[in-house]
Amino acid sequence: MNKKTKIVCTIGPASWDPEIMRKMIENGMNCARVNGAFADPAEMDKVKNLVRAISEEVSLMLDVKGPEVRMNKFPEPIKIAPGMPILIGSSPSSPIYPANYPMLYQFVKPGQIILVGDGDVELVVKDVVNMTMHCEVVFGEILKPGKALNLPGCIYTTDVLTEKDKENLRHAIVTGWDFVSPSFIQDKESALQVREFVKGSDMKIIAKIENQVGIDNIDQILEVVDGIMVARGGLGVELGLSKVPMIQKLLIEKANNAGKPVITATQMLESMTTNPSPTRAEANDVATAILSGTDAVMLSGESSAGKYPAEAVAFMTQTAIEVESSIQPKIMMSRALDASISADAITKAAASLCIEMIKDIDKVIVVSKSGRTARLLTRHNVAQPVYAFVSTDLFARTLMLSKGIVKVFIQEPTEDTRDHAIQGIIDRAKTEGIVSVNDRILLICKTPIDGEHYFPNIFEVLEIK
Repeated sequence: MNKKTKIVCTIGPASWDPEIMRKMIENGMNCARVNGAFADPAEMDKVKNLVRAISEEVSLMLDVKGPEVRMNKFPEPIKIAPGMPILIGSSPSSPIYPANYPMLYQFVKPGQIILVGDGDVELVVKDVVNMTMHCEVVFGEILKPGKALNLPGCIYTTDVLTEKDKENLRHAIVTGWDFVSPSFIQDKESALQVREFVKGSDMKIIAKIENQVGIDNIDQILEVVDGIMVARGGLGVELGLSKVPMIQKLLIEKANNAGKPVITATQMLESMTTNPSPTRAEANDVATAILSGTDAVMLSGESSAGKYPAEAVAFMTQTAIEVESSIQPKIMMSRALDASISADAITKAAASLCIEMIKDIDKVIVVSKSGRTARLLTRHNVAQPVYAFVSTDLFARTLMLSKGIVKVFIQEPTEDTRDHAIQGIIDRAKTEGIVSVNDRILLICKTPIDGEHYFPNIFEVLEIK
């Protein structure tokens, strides 16, 4: 499967069945995501064991929700209509109250908009009396229990991680998860809070960008995280749906320029939650994200609670393969963040060679300790399939969010001479079935800049004999 775009799947009851999980992985899933708003360490272990029983290659991502406000789980959905009054109290003595943030009323003023769930219900605060927010329905038909409350422009906390987040994150670090995706990263400081918490671990940070402040500070955020997620649910609620397409385009461009992976998320195949095939608009949405340069596309409810999780993955894979053949390589002139001058220069030169010799280079093999060289190369969207050889399973799994890298293998360090090292990689590539006789390959091998020996430096076009 020469799919270049990566697929992230949220795991839930719909995908807990081992056979369904196997089909999802076979159909192209690269990363399993757990929504920390609902999961606990026991569920995290369940998902990890389920994935690892089938694949050592699929990476694991923990999503932590941060200071998200959620309503209590009142007994039944409430029918509502515009103009109807809604009272949101501050304790269990009230029929409706913020279950995890009872003091919210202290930070809310009359006129504050409250969006419920994905924005299908909008309330406006008319007054705050006796620790109760007196609201009025602007639009919406049903108020469902346990839904998130989004308050655009309201600053009610500076904490990035809740106690529940920290509990889940500690467990993820101890049990070897690959990524954490913190919500509502708004600036460098909030990103550094998460960086400090995972300090000493190998966990990578994928920052969710969900509001205007995060967009405004995207350059400084990208300096300190390992990648970003275009969280279109939060962005749509915060800024309005009409602004999301151009924001998505901007964030993808920013991540591509920085040389860091970007995930496009939320309702990509929403109709497949209940239907075996997507709408034409959804097919176009997935294709547009890939054409714009996203590294990965994500399934949420489609794979965690939908009826057709494996089919949704298969459709994303099919769409990716169809679209990728039309993507034109382009040398990114920006300097990739976190890249040495030599790695940045080498990968730009390699991309130029792939473009100029598109008929003379069939495949690219990149050997580097961490895999960063391969990731920097594929940000230029080279047409040839790229295969990476890295030093550890962890480095292999972290490449599961980087577009263009078709497959990753583990390569032990070698003290061989240059010629013997080249022959060893070619022999391994033949064994793995990624090259054949008469293939012409570009072989790039990069020794770490810190001087630690891993593999000889090589930059050469070879024909497989």
